[in-house]
Amino acid sequence: MESNFSRRRRGPGFVIPNACTECRRKRAKCDGQSPCGRCVSQDVSACVYEAPARQTKDELRSEIEQLRTYHQQSKRVLDALASNQGNSAAILDQLQNGERLESIATRLEGSSAASTARNSPYNNPPRTTGAIPSITNRFDGNRSPSIIEGQHEDPSIQSHIEAARHFGQRVILGDDTNSEDPLSQHGPKLNDESWTAVTSNGELVEHLLALYFCWEYPIFATVSKEHFMEDFRKGSLRYCSSMLVNALLALACRFSDRPGTRVSPGDSTTAGDSFFAEASRLFNAEQDHYSLTTIQALGVMSIREASCGRISTSSFLSAQSIRLAVEMGLHIDVAADDGDDDAEKTDRAVREATFWGALSLNEMLSLCTGTLPHLSQRITLPKKPSIIKHVEDALWIPYTDDGLPMDQHFDQPSNIRSVYKIFCELAEIVHDTLYTLYSPGHDVSSGALLGLYNRYIHWYDTIPEDLRLGHNFTPAVLFAHLFYHTATLLLFQPFINLRFNKSAVIPREVCYQAADAITRIVKSYSALYTLRRTPSFAPYFVLVSTIIHLVAVKNNHLPDEMTKNVLQGIADLEEMAKCHGFALRAIEAIKHLSRRWRVNLSPQNTGDEVLSDMSRDLSHLTLGLPDQFSLDLSVLETLQSIQPVLSSQDPPLFSPFPMQGLPHIAPQIELEEKGFQVLSPK
Repeated sequence: MESNFSRRRRGPGFVIPNACTECRRKRAKCDGQSPCGRCVSQDVSACVYEAPARQTKDELRSEIEQLRTYHQQSKRVLDALASNQGNSAAILDQLQNGERLESIATRLEGSSAASTARNSPYNNPPRTTGAIPSITNRFDGNRSPSIIEGQHEDPSIQSHIEAARHFGQRVILGDDTNSEDPLSQHGPKLNDESWTAVTSNGELVEHLLALYFCWEYPIFATVSKEHFMEDFRKGSLRYCSSMLVNALLALACRFSDRPGTRVSPGDSTTAGDSFFAEASRLFNAEQDHYSLTTIQALGVMSIREASCGRISTSSFLSAQSIRLAVEMGLHIDVAADDGDDDAEKTDRAVREATFWGALSLNEMLSLCTGTLPHLSQRITLPKKPSIIKHVEDALWIPYTDDGLPMDQHFDQPSNIRSVYKIFCELAEIVHDTLYTLYSPGHDVSSGALLGLYNRYIHWYDTIPEDLRLGHNFTPAVLFAHLFYHTATLLLFQPFINLRFNKSAVIPREVCYQAADAITRIVKSYSALYTLRRTPSFAPYFVLVSTIIHLVAVKNNHLPDEMTKNVLQGIADLEEMAKCHGFALRAIEAIKHLSRRWRVNLSPQNTGDEVLSDMSRDLSHLTLGLPDQFSLDLSVLETLQSIQPVLSSQDPPLFSPFPMQGLPHIAPQIELEEKGFQVLSPK
């Protein structure tokens, strides 16, 4: 039974490019070694790796990209010829003279980008009715921030970056090609007031929105992208509002290194502060919070505060978002009718997306903090957002401050709706997990834990093939796998000092495996995109996995390998700290726990200087308020030990932080009746 559980327990954390012939024939997991572990264990005489019959995946991707580029260039030139504009004759002459298609298309793209910049309505600063915050002084409405903040002496390089950025925004935000108003393709129609009073630079606004929809969306998203962008461009208040736009911009600023996105240009922790302050001001000025855009904005603001490390504020905003959603009845299914018009169908779709985004975010925060969610245990849930093929097939591209600097073979179908659906399904299991673990007066049993574990395994086994590791590697898909491994880890983390009476599943071993999977997926993410651009909860996942690696070192479980994993976790968090303030708190927490548990992580042991002291003061991240990740709370530490349990004399449950919740479990004398035994120290 143990081997069976080990086989099915969880999916791969790191994908190898090619399996050996024997593992491929048996459809078994291969570790890529020579010989591989499976062939050694099965006593296979020859472990052989065969190259693909025709060519490698990278070569195929390169060929596909070349064909795609050639198709785009051809279409660009043909469209210019068919337009019968003044330059069509010149283009025809260039083709007849043998000029390369690539150079003609590049010239046309650069001309189009320049024309777009000249015609953008944002080049005329909007009128505002209130005072503009001081950050506005750093923007010039008539100049591109890429020129102001990232100048390149070579005009051709600058032109390439601007063209790439324009293309990236068009792919990510959508191109309003059906509109008769050409200006609607380049930002909202401005009325008496722009969407934000913080800046009049429309290029910056759309750049930040593209960053959000590239790296964060649709993770815990309360926003329906298609409907938001449509109203953003129209200037409609139905599914867009100034508060929502400012909230999105505040969150997106973390993905940009432009000094103009920060209150203090040299301090990355101030990224988005002015936009967030404006969103907060608008919320406090509202007389009626019962609107979809307010619920959506609160969710986005909550995610931003979680990234900054202000977990109490994040939890408060998330609670407000889900409570308003329930009070508005968004959880009540509105039956579809054949006679529904398009507006009714659209409203139903946005309501569903808003509710599920608010719910999944609240479940995530509750899971991280060890608390009950702000929803009743038996709440009736609406159906999940529908999967729409053209939305699924929409291209995802890696978009950055410089447009598209990464290898183009990263382009892939976004699968946005499928990813969102599996997030919702996972959130439902997390909801039941939280009530099983933290309901007052309810003793947790081993049977209940195993039942939840089997549900997590079933969720993983039924993930659509397109969303499995190795098939799709968008940030959202990688995050979904991280979420799964973190959920199973936190399910068993309180019980790492116990074992089950009638099951071969050992909580501590499951935690070790989950932590290892998280480390491997983060390594893959870093190799693909760097950790400078990670979703907001990524540092939380790295923290919980690194703590388990630390426990493994303390328990002498592969100490050398686990020590390297701990140091790697700290290094990953240091890289994430450039956009996530919480990563700094996580580093301090790991260092604190290593001292408390007397685990020697001296850099001299590994030749690594990852543990250099952090000189940054973290008080501005928490506003001086204790939360579930606070350290050095002497009063609480006398009530609840944060030591890992290593003997039967210690308390049976484990928690690394004094203010995090613990499951209610029977007294040690009654543990066996609930299906537990204290794990004997090794």
